[in-house]
Amino acid sequence: MTSLEVMHVLASHAHALDPGRQVYPDGTINNQWRGFTSMWDALVSWDGRWYAKIAGSGLGGPVGAVDEDGVPYELRLAFFPLYPWLARPLTYLPFISPATACLIVSFVAAIAAAWGLYLIGRHVRGHRVGLMLVAAWALAPAAMTQNGAYTESLFTALAAWALYAVLKERWLIAGLLAGVSGLSRPTATALIGTVGLAALVAVFSRRGGWRPYAAMALAPAGLLAYFAFASARLGGFDRYTSIHDNTFGARWDYGENTWNMSTDILIGVDGDNADKPIRVLSLLILFGFVVMFALLIPRAPWQLTVFAGAMLVLATLSHTHMSMAGRHLLPAFPVLLIPAFLLARMSNRDLWIVLGAVSLLSGWYAGWLPFISGQAI
Repeated sequence: MTSLEVMHVLASHAHALDPGRQVYPDGTINNQWRGFTSMWDALVSWDGRWYAKIAGSGLGGPVGAVDEDGVPYELRLAFFPLYPWLARPLTYLPFISPATACLIVSFVAAIAAAWGLYLIGRHVRGHRVGLMLVAAWALAPAAMTQNGAYTESLFTALAAWALYAVLKERWLIAGLLAGVSGLSRPTATALIGTVGLAALVAVFSRRGGWRPYAAMALAPAGLLAYFAFASARLGGFDRYTSIHDNTFGARWDYGENTWNMSTDILIGVDGDNADKPIRVLSLLILFGFVVMFALLIPRAPWQLTVFAGAMLVLATLSHTHMSMAGRHLLPAFPVLLIPAFLLARMSNRDLWIVLGAVSLLSGWYAGWLPFISGQAI
């Protein structure tokens, strides 16, 4: 709550200083940029506006038709359906708008994610580490998206509980949750691969009987089903991937974009990258993630490190904006075991001081990123 309050103060101050500042696109056909009025604008901006649109009226009409904003319905297929599907029934309740419905789903999912993270931390190294893992996740950079109309909380919840099921060798639950996660976002491939690999190891170790086989079959089911559905609607998988690439700039580029932006920042040859503090901060977040991942490898179950490593690969080897690094890596919670181990050793007095300071920094980053830097989240 402290970080949200800081974000609210920043948003109000920024709006008072520059009411006409345009900071995010509104999702219409011409993708006009909007100004801000409060922190709630950030919570339903960017991808959130698409999810609210789908929650309000579904995936929409036939290919080639446009919605009331002039946006082709086919573009909605780029956004995986689980999150808006969960929000859509809430929109039939009185006084619940599509955006509010999405925020409710995110809130509930964040609680489920926190519970799963606690169980994993407790499994790895006890009760206090479990609590500190939840605290570290709640205060991580870009943690504001846990409260917004984004899929981070939902996917983190599915990943946490699936990985906990893997650690407990509850293969059917792990496979089912991984399968459902495939309907939430494309980076679910990291979880699907981790569950599949863990199940394969169990098969070779002759543990679990037929259940690991079932987990391997269930894990990719949701992702493959949605790819098949979207491809059928659009007339081919190539058309589906072209929407991601040509409209939203999302594609697999083997890390070329990440490398170019990182070297531009480090060397200072491109002012568009090197002169923007948000991109420097995002590079530092990425570097910090890599360091924590290296420290995690000998200190956590291999299933957790495989998942974190796969998330790192997906985040860095695809064509995405550097300022989105914090959000894309937020579900890769296992690396936060490193600060959780350190926090668990502190006295209660020192712990309150550290967590209070970090919550202020997290709120500052959450407010500064969309409202002052004007960059994508």
